[in-house]
Amino acid sequence: MAIEKLLIENLENKDKIYVLFNPTEYTFEDASKWQDYPANAHKSELQYTGGDRKRLSMELFYDTYEMKEDVRLYTGKLSQLLVVTTNNNNKGAQPPTLQLSWGKANPDLGFPFKCVLESLKQQFTLFDTDGTPVRAKVSVAFKEYELPKEEQQKAPRRGSYPEQTYTVREGETLSSIAAGLWNDPLKWRLLADANRIRNPRILKAGQSLLVPAIK
Repeated sequence: MAIEKLLIENLENKDKIYVLFNPTEYTFEDASKWQDYPANAHKSELQYTGGDRKRLSMELFYDTYEMKEDVRLYTGKLSQLLVVTTNNNNKGAQPPTLQLSWGKANPDLGFPFKCVLESLKQQFTLFDTDGTPVRAKVSVAFKEYELPKEEQQKAPRRGSYPEQTYTVREGETLSSIAAGLWNDPLKWRLLADANRIRNPRILKAGQSLLVPAIK
């Protein structure tokens, strides 16, 4: 049975890059985001603000000594994945979006992995008599392009926040209220403007606030 090679596919132009040698190991990193918000004068409240994007890292080995080729002809294809080549109307110019595939497809177990190349380090370790590099180790890190489905479902959608009222609790600030309402403490100014509040730190328990709609 033929050995299946790790495939890195450029989703923008459909170019396919097969590694010369499969990695001997790879690492997935995952995390959740937590933020401290002041609850009262003596303690803060830890609030979950969403899941982070997965990060996949590995070391790839390239050897072209027997082929008598410059190994940079192969490693250079990876470095090109950091170059801005696409122009997304919504997000502007950016490097291409990728998909890594290896083995049986099962996104819940890692592959295929839709991502972008976050970092790359090339280390050349063997050279031909004329100085041409023929062996290299390449350390790469890929960052997940899309958040997991459950995080997308939690994300606020356009028009999902109608106007409402909110009753202030003891120790709350406009920042902590904005974080609870919209998962974004930086939107405190919307509350301040809607309620003509000059000092966002001075709120009274029981005070009623107008929460503006976000269009």
